Amino acid sequence: MAIRTKIAAAMAVLLLVAMAVIGFVTVQIVSEKLTGQVDKELAEVATESNLNRWTRNVQITELGPGDLMLGPSSEFALMLFDSSGELEISQHSGTVDDYDPLPDIRSAPEPKEFFTVDSADGSMTFRAYAADFINTGTGETYTFVVAAPLTAVRDSIGTLTRTVVITGLVVSAIGIVAAWIITRRGMHPVDRMVADAETVASGRLDHRITPTDPRTEMGRLSLALNRMVSRLTEAIGERDRQHERLRQFVADAGHELRTPLTAIGGYVQLYQSGAAAEGEKLDRAMDRIGSENARLAGLVDDLMMLSRLDEEVGGDRELVELSQLARDAVDDAEVADPEHPIELSAPEEVTVVANDGQLRQVLVNLLTNARVHTPAGTRIDVSVASEGPWAVLRVADHGPGIPEEHRRRVFDRFYRADPSRSRATGGSGLGLSIVTSIVSGHGGELRLESAEGEGTAVEVRIPKAQLE
Repeated sequence: MAIRTKIAAAMAVLLLVAMAVIGFVTVQIVSEKLTGQVDKELAEVATESNLNRWTRNVQITELGPGDLMLGPSSEFALMLFDSSGELEISQHSGTVDDYDPLPDIRSAPEPKEFFTVDSADGSMTFRAYAADFINTGTGETYTFVVAAPLTAVRDSIGTLTRTVVITGLVVSAIGIVAAWIITRRGMHPVDRMVADAETVASGRLDHRITPTDPRTEMGRLSLALNRMVSRLTEAIGERDRQHERLRQFVADAGHELRTPLTAIGGYVQLYQSGAAAEGEKLDRAMDRIGSENARLAGLVDDLMMLSRLDEEVGGDRELVELSQLARDAVDDAEVADPEHPIELSAPEEVTVVANDGQLRQVLVNLLTNARVHTPAGTRIDVSVASEGPWAVLRVADHGPGIPEEHRRRVFDRFYRADPSRSRATGGSGLGLSIVTSIVSGHGGELRLESAEGEGTAVEVRIPKAQLE
């Protein structure tokens, strides 16, 4: 069942119950009020002065044995019971020509008591009151009953009941229709939200829920749904980008692994076929196999390091003096490649909380990258400084620089500006990716500055240790 139908049905039930309760209470109150008025009139008629006046009335019409009519008409029926409880004399209500039947009272009732009784033939209902009456002449005590027909009261109650029922049904119908219209208009924003949600579900992730007044529940719901759709869209986009990066990563890894494996396989086949006889030719083949094996081992090591960094970057951390770490890395680089002069500027001690081995890997990779991509004799500048809350490590070369179209992707895994992927133009393409993962895991930042013909500078920023 739709919400608007549920609300309309609930409104119908509530209105019907409310009108029924109101009508019942109204009828009961009016009935008691009218009956009270009749009781008051009966009590006034039953006073001794009125009884004496009735008995002195000379216009007596005898209707039958013991039945009298005092006057041409009477509003009340009168019944007089002797001391033994037997009906002695009675008067009908109504007119002489059209009088009412007597109340069905067979014996003297208790005095000072109001009660309701049917007529003798069951066609009418009377409201009666009993009172004591003493005959001044004989001193005998009688019970006098005065009764009034409740026909007018019952007619009024019936008319009121019909009016209440008809009015209740009309009001309920109007209320149900009004509730349906109001609910339909109130649920219109929900219908729009459903349509918008179906549009988004069909694949149009750029579509958004039509906003309404943010002060209303529907308005807040539309804003929440828009935020949810935006986050889902971002998550889906990020998932697609990750899938693309993974696809590219697998393709690049396969390409990088295939080269050394192909070379090793070729030399093994050469040896097995007997083409590489013992001597200088076999020695060169073994050297090439060793070289390719070393390259393959290095690539696997880099991949394993990236995998560990993806799972948990940082490892065990301690206080690391960055200037001393830079001196050690520069000394190692000068020994490994004396053809690239390196100048170090570390005028002050700068301490960070980091993993010593991973920071050394950052420096090694940056220096290796600078040496590999610059001609022999190109100077490399390394500096360590403190800028506010940051420890800044900068590695700059004076080589040819990086073309603009490649600068935004140099930190991607397996990316190299040279599509040939030859070993002469660089390694596996994972060095700067490892640097990115380590620096990011330490809460730092990487900045790249490069201009063609002027060189390239990579700046690493890591939060300084807070020493007391």
